[in-house]
Amino acid sequence: MKPYGDFRKLYKRLRTYDSQQTAVQRSEDLQEIEQIWHFYNKLSVHELRILCAAIKKTEAQLGYIPFCLTTVPIVFIVFSSKLTHYVSTSIPLLSIVIIFFTALLIYLIYKHFKFKSYNALHLYIVQSLLQTKSELEKDAQPEEKDARPLSHSFVEE
Repeated sequence: MKPYGDFRKLYKRLRTYDSQQTAVQRSEDLQEIEQIWHFYNKLSVHELRILCAAIKKTEAQLGYIPFCLTTVPIVFIVFSSKLTHYVSTSIPLLSIVIIFFTALLIYLIYKHFKFKSYNALHLYIVQSLLQTKSELEKDAQPEEKDARPLSHSFVEE
C-alpha cells in the first residue's frame, strides 16, 4: 500500500477513470483494504473481540523509535572512554558511524509509522465489523421478558 499522506494523490488517481466504480475496483490499495475487510467479515463476534484486543496490545507496545532512542545513550555511556579515544584519533570512522546511525534512525522511523498505519487500519476494520455484528446479534435475539410473577410486593401495606 502506498503512503499518500493526505489522500489527495489517491483521489486524483481515482478521478482519472471514467467510472467511479471502475476506479475503486482497479485501485490496488483499495483492493487490499477490501480483501482485509472481507477476511475479517468471515469471523465471529468472539474472534473479532480477540483480534481487537490483540491489535490494541500491539498498538501499546514499544516501537522501534522509542527503543532506539533509549538504548543509544546507554551504549554511549558504556563505551564512553573508548569513544573519546576514537573521536580524537579517527574522524572518518566517526563520520561513518554517524551516517550509519542516521540511516538506521530514518529506516526505523519509516517502519514505525508504516506499522502504526497498518495497525490503525486493521483496528478500524475490526471495530467497525464488531460494532455491526454486535448490533445484528442484539436485533436477532428476541427480547426476553421476565414472565415470572413477583413473589412479594415491595410496597408496604
